[in-house]
Amino acid sequence: MTLICTEAVTDVPADLPLGRNLGRTVNYEPAVARFGRGPVNHLTDHFNVGDELGYRAFSAMKREKLGRDAWMQAVAKGVDAVDAAPPELVDLFRHVDTVPSWVDWNQLRRGSTAYWRPGKLVVMALAYGAIGAGFRTYGGSRELVLSRRLIDRDQVGRRLIETLRWAANASKPDGMRRNGDGFRMTMEVRHIHAAVRYHCSRDANWDWDDWGISVDNGSAIYTMGTLFSESVIKALQKVGIKYSAQEIDDIVALWRYIGHVMGIPEDINFTSWDDLRRKSDIIRMVEHPADDGCRTLMKSLSDYMCEETIEGYEVLPPFLDKRLTPDQKRQLTYGLMRGWAGDDICEQLAIPNNRLRVAVPVMKPIVGTYDWINRRRPGYDAERAALKALDEFGVAIQLNDGDTEVAPAEDVVARLAANSTSSAAMRKKGQ
Repeated sequence: MTLICTEAVTDVPADLPLGRNLGRTVNYEPAVARFGRGPVNHLTDHFNVGDELGYRAFSAMKREKLGRDAWMQAVAKGVDAVDAAPPELVDLFRHVDTVPSWVDWNQLRRGSTAYWRPGKLVVMALAYGAIGAGFRTYGGSRELVLSRRLIDRDQVGRRLIETLRWAANASKPDGMRRNGDGFRMTMEVRHIHAAVRYHCSRDANWDWDDWGISVDNGSAIYTMGTLFSESVIKALQKVGIKYSAQEIDDIVALWRYIGHVMGIPEDINFTSWDDLRRKSDIIRMVEHPADDGCRTLMKSLSDYMCEETIEGYEVLPPFLDKRLTPDQKRQLTYGLMRGWAGDDICEQLAIPNNRLRVAVPVMKPIVGTYDWINRRRPGYDAERAALKALDEFGVAIQLNDGDTEVAPAEDVVARLAANSTSSAAMRKKGQ
C-alpha cells in the first residue's frame, strides 16, 4: 500500500507504507476507537508528508547550484532580490510573504506577552517541561540521534542554546513580523530542515518503513504545538501561573503562526487550544515509545544542564544554582521533570523518580499567590514584564565570537552522514 498523497510528496519510495502502517505507529485501532478514523488517519498520513514548499525550493536550489546565501537573501530582501531565482523558491516566498487571514498581529503580540510574563519560570518550563519531553517521540527524534548534536558533550550546549535562541526570538513581541529576528531565524531553521530531509531521503540507511519521511509534519505539530505551546502552558499552570482563556488562545495563535512560517501546511496545523490538545493526544497515543536513542538524548541534556553553567544566567533560582552540587542539581532536575512532564514520559526516558517531584506542587501556592499579587499591584505592566524576562534571558542566548544563530545546514548534514551507518542499529533497539 502507498500513501494516498504520495504523488504530492517529493522524493519518497513508490512503495512507502501508509503512515498508520509505519513501524513508528502504534495503538492505531485504540486511537481510532477514541478519536475517530478520519482524524487519526489524517495525522498519521502526515508522518509521510513534510514541508513540501520548503523542500522543493531547497531541491531546486541544489539543482541550480545555489547555496544558503540565496535563501537568506530572499529572507532579508525578498525573493525578487535573488538573481535567477528558481520558480520553487519564488513559490515558497510568495507563500510566506502572504500572511494568512486568521493572523491578528495584536493577538500575536498579546500571545508573546502572556507567554513570557512569568519570567524565568518560562525558561525552566522550556528546559524541564518541554525540550526534554520532546525526546519521547521515537519517529521525531531519529535525526537528532543520528546527528549526535544533542549527545556529544562538545555539541550539546551549542544545540540547546540554538534551540532556546530561536524559541525566544520567535515568541518575543513582533518577532515574527516579516523583518523580525524570529521570522529570519525560523526561515533559517526551515532551510536546515530541508537540508536534513534532502540528505536522509538519499541515505541508503534511512529506514522508510519504520520512520517514514524525515522531518515530517506530525513531528512538527508535536514540536510547535505540544511542546512549545501546550507543555509550557501546562507546566506553568502546575506551579500556579493563572492563564485566562483569552491568553491561552493568544499563545496558541502565536505558535500556530510560527508553525506556519516553519512550513506546517494549513490542513494539518493546529487551529485552536482544543484542536491542539486533540492532536497532541493522538500523537502521544500513536507514536512509538521512546527507545535507547531517545533515552541517550535525555541523559545527555540533563547531564549538561546539571554539570555546566551559562555565564551570567542561572536557569534555577540563584540561591539554589550556586549552592547545589551537580548531583544535587541532577536530583532536582529529575524531580522537576517528573512533576512537569509526568510519569509516562519520564518512565520511557528512564528519568528516575524521587521525592523532589513534590517541588512542583509545593511551588504552586507560593508562585500562584505571588503571581496574583504581582499582577494587581499599581503600575504592573504584563508586556514590560515579558520584555524584561526576554532581556534577562538574552544573556544566555547572545552570540559570542565564532557563534552562528543556528547551526549551519552543511554541518548538520555532515554529522548525519558521519553517523549514517548507525541507522540500522537504531531500529527500535532496546524495546
